[in-house]
Amino acid sequence: MKVLCLFDYASADRSWERWQNKEDRESPEHHLWGITHLHKYDIDVDVLPYEKFRLIKRIGEKLKLGDLDQQLRVIFVSHRYDLIYSTCQTSTLILGLLRILGILKTPLVVKLERPFKNNTLNKILLKIFAKGHDKILCLSDITENQLRDDFKVNQNKLALLDWGADLTSYDDYQFPDNDMETQRILVSAGNESRDYNTLVHAVSKVGCPLKIYCSSKSAPTVTPIPPNIKIQYGNAKSLALAWKALSWKELLSEYAKAYAIAIPLYIPGHRIETTPLYGLTSLLDAISMGKPVIMTKHKQANIDIEKEKIGLWVEPGDVMGWQQAVSYLLRNPEEAQQMGKNGRLLAEKKYNLENFSSQLATALKTDSITI
Repeated sequence: MKVLCLFDYASADRSWERWQNKEDRESPEHHLWGITHLHKYDIDVDVLPYEKFRLIKRIGEKLKLGDLDQQLRVIFVSHRYDLIYSTCQTSTLILGLLRILGILKTPLVVKLERPFKNNTLNKILLKIFAKGHDKILCLSDITENQLRDDFKVNQNKLALLDWGADLTSYDDYQFPDNDMETQRILVSAGNESRDYNTLVHAVSKVGCPLKIYCSSKSAPTVTPIPPNIKIQYGNAKSLALAWKALSWKELLSEYAKAYAIAIPLYIPGHRIETTPLYGLTSLLDAISMGKPVIMTKHKQANIDIEKEKIGLWVEPGDVMGWQQAVSYLLRNPEEAQQMGKNGRLLAEKKYNLENFSSQLATALKTDSITI
């Protein structure tokens, strides 16, 4: 079986090239969404280069047609492949229509990361979207259930995948042992939809050290920043280079020193039911590193950090809730350490790249891939 894979970010090209050439990684391999392991299931993969015609790409973005540059190039090479696998739900809109019309003969599979508002317009759009795709890969059971129950998408077109970390990407590095009792440092990193202001307000009252690694765009705007809080960010204007505060290996070194990892998310009231899976990358980092987690409550996340006893939830925008959660972990170091161990065990048992790749291969090779 031969598959053509589409990504919606330029760095995927380099990550794929580095993996093929067995070079040192610049990011964990699960950021390539399973394709590094598909050869184990007799699936060969090519990655379509992210960009060839920048103007066409910009036109597609302007007209909200997805990545028009990639989609046009796919049309001319699709006959070489048994299946097209897109890791972005907006990169196949034109291809889906061509699939409905019978012009595109190659089966089309897409990854979907969030649910949608249940209204008449979305019911129409999702019906068309589902008809144009042979398989929809859901990263949340909430998304899968909504597509099936509210939007009447045939269950045979749906697959639920548990995205998980490539644990080798973490275990290949050796970090000095750190005494959680003496360090007591919180670390928070990330750029997308972060609510660092709430976190800063909370930690300023607790007084423990906090390190934030982000972009200038997502950095907290609280002034003055208390002396116990350190912020580091990059200044690149390009979204693709938006946060280069640290290399990934340097970030792992900071995580290794952390007492706990904080994941504060900006989730406005009108997006509580439809928020994409922001923060999931940081959550996978945390459990892979064996660190306890404090995270803004995210209804779409399949990992319930309190149920799994790996961390604590805090309601969106709740300064007092963050203050109480941080204070609780600081007062209970043995429990915090056990949360970290529970998280690592959970990653080893379920949320890992081996398991995700197996689920992906099963979904790609299913007999139901047909319109």
